[in-house]
Amino acid sequence: IEISEYDIFLIECLSKGYLQDQISKELMAKNWVPTSISSIEKKLKFLKEHFNANNPAHLVAIAKDLGLI
Repeated sequence: IEISEYDIFLIECLSKGYLQDQISKELMAKNWVPTSISSIEKKLKFLKEHFNANNPAHLVAIAKDLGLI
């Protein structure tokens, strides 16, 4: 799997404690798509499954261990 800049941005936002609606606003400010909360939820679910993370905090920890963020 290839991790995109979008994926890394989502994980960085999680690491800062942003909620999904806040992440959506940050994406809109950067003119990145998709920005809908539904698409963010789906992408985070995919990333958690890919990295075998139990929750968002675990996903952030794994990403930090791998040097992604």
